Amino acid sequence: MFRRLLAHFRRRPAVTPRIVFARPLWDEMVTELGRRGLNGAREAGAFLLTPRDGDGRRVTRILYLDDLDPSCLVGGIHFHGSGYSALATICEHDQLRVLADVHTHPSTWVGQSTIDRDNPMLALRGHLALILPDYATRQTGPHEVGIHEYRGEDGWQSSLGDRAAQLLRIEKS
Repeated sequence: MFRRLLAHFRRRPAVTPRIVFARPLWDEMVTELGRRGLNGAREAGAFLLTPRDGDGRRVTRILYLDDLDPSCLVGGIHFHGSGYSALATICEHDQLRVLADVHTHPSTWVGQSTIDRDNPMLALRGHLALILPDYATRQTGPHEVGIHEYRGEDGWQSSLGDRAAQLLRIEKS
């Protein structure tokens, strides 16, 4: 009895997820990023959107970077001002806000490159950047994703493995 009680107190408190996806939308996004990355030839990315009046955690729409800026996928990602203007117009019109961005890396390493760290897609404190492995050429679970939170002058807070899986929830529907 004492051991069970002790084990209870040693458990970590539950972490509220920062990003919630419905399984079909997650699967569609991973497949689409892989397709836009030419099935392993280059990086691809997107912005993850949530309703302005919601809890700010549930992704309801995905805007792919190359739809906003058709010339941005050049091996890496070089997103231009015109893409940000298109993003702002859609968010305003549809009452959405950007929750995070996502892009792919060529291997299982989902840490940030120097370019990623030095060039946040949205340089706003609290913005989340997700990195998917293997150019999204296969379905990926939350524990395989890198989640990086921009902290302004304090740099980035990175979550990998089990910590990333606590922050990213993929629900059945």
